[in-house]
Amino acid sequence: MKKKKLSITNIGTVTLLMVFIVLCMITFAALSLASASRDARLGRQTVDHMTEYYTASNQAEELLETVDNACAGEYGQTTDPAEYYRLVHKNLLLSPIEAVWSGDTFDVAFQIEINDSQELSVLIDLLSPQQIQADGAGSFYRILSWEVIRTDTWESDNTLQLIQ
Repeated sequence: MKKKKLSITNIGTVTLLMVFIVLCMITFAALSLASASRDARLGRQTVDHMTEYYTASNQAEELLETVDNACAGEYGQTTDPAEYYRLVHKNLLLSPIEAVWSGDTFDVAFQIEINDSQELSVLIDLLSPQQIQADGAGSFYRILSWEVIRTDTWESDNTLQLIQ
């Protein structure tokens, strides 16, 4: 009877294959961990930005309420647009609202800081008493712009951090 000899190459091949599989699993685990860490950081930044934006948006809504109250208080006083705008402008002088009255139109603008590099800019056009009655408008104004603007200059960062 002949004895079968075990081939040494089979044991070496299996060992090399196992080492390769373990290295692949470690590499994929490290890549997954790095990706999850970046996603978590991006999620935190997004939540922080949205919180800042909605806080500024709520402050803008409070200022719009101030404009609404000023317009509602003067709406029934006169039908002359110039007199109506003058009375509303007088009521808005104490607020942080900039009013631009150019004869026929009366625009109101204000900016609210979101963070160090952005602010919310709002521009509205007040409607005259005749426009409010003719259009059956449910509001005393029309929003012309509601946008986030940058307040600082952007500087690119072309550096690469290769070793930590």
